[in-house]
Amino acid sequence: MIRQKVPDEGTLAIDDLVHGKIEWQVNTIEDQVLLKSDGFPTYHLAVVVDDHVMGITHIMRGEEWIASVPKHLLIFGAFGWDIPPMAHFPSVLGPDGKKLSKRHGSTAVSQFREDGYLPEALINYLALIGWSPGTEDEIFSMDDLIRVWKIEQVQSAGGKWDKERLDFFNGVWIRKLSVDELVRRLEPFVPAEWDREVLKRIVPHIQERMKTLKDAQDQIRFLFTDDIGYESKLLIPKKSDRITTAEALARSRVVLTAIEPFTGAVIQSALESLAEQLGWSRGDLNGAIRMAITGRKVGPPLYESLEVLDKEKSLKRIEKAQELLVGGPD
Repeated sequence: MIRQKVPDEGTLAIDDLVHGKIEWQVNTIEDQVLLKSDGFPTYHLAVVVDDHVMGITHIMRGEEWIASVPKHLLIFGAFGWDIPPMAHFPSVLGPDGKKLSKRHGSTAVSQFREDGYLPEALINYLALIGWSPGTEDEIFSMDDLIRVWKIEQVQSAGGKWDKERLDFFNGVWIRKLSVDELVRRLEPFVPAEWDREVLKRIVPHIQERMKTLKDAQDQIRFLFTDDIGYESKLLIPKKSDRITTAEALARSRVVLTAIEPFTGAVIQSALESLAEQLGWSRGDLNGAIRMAITGRKVGPPLYESLEVLDKEKSLKRIEKAQELLVGGPD
């Protein structure tokens, strides 16, 4: 075993690029082990040699490594090597103010990918934890960050992890994608058998509503399967009943049958006019039709959903909803 002889007195110091000047009294440092009895180097010797041999120009680590700096300074000095500038960045903290860990949620990059987060969004969000550009700007590409990022603007206090804020950035970056690019990125998140042409038609209508790529499958599943099971009571608006709702759906079928061309704009005009004739709010009529064709209370815009689903399938699903209402309990 080989230890490094530490001087009995003196001071070691660095001008940390984040924390400023930091000093240590050498008499507080132990004679550290450099080579273990089996001949293998300790981390402290290995990391210093590694940094020097690789020509590292700036040493940047987490602030938890500050306590090891004086040991590294002594090794650099013993070899007579120049000491690169050092920066120790604050830890990312969980909502409870403690260092971020697995108990706070996803920590592996692969998990974020599987959860439907874009690399651009994750990088953008992480850059703003503990760093501020000094402006109101928040959306930065990698090229933007290379251009504007300055170490002098890094804060010494740890920033907190905020999943809602990450979701916001992910939504922004999803909306920046072209339709073709978004369809490409959705590939791992939707079944291979789903018609890509249909997917391409609906994507522009869900793009504004997505927080993650993983959101897409549940929102648009109704386009690719007739298995959209739901309870019949979900068709009925709060101020209505089974028979009245069934009659409203029947009127909707008549109106939709007559529409040519079967496009979102024409469908919207026809259903808005029908709601007025029925004395229903647009929201109540649209809600009943949405549940009938998608099996969900929320999803892509209704009129465009009807268009992409197509007239024949839409009419069949509304007819099935009528039958559920008429055949159900009072």
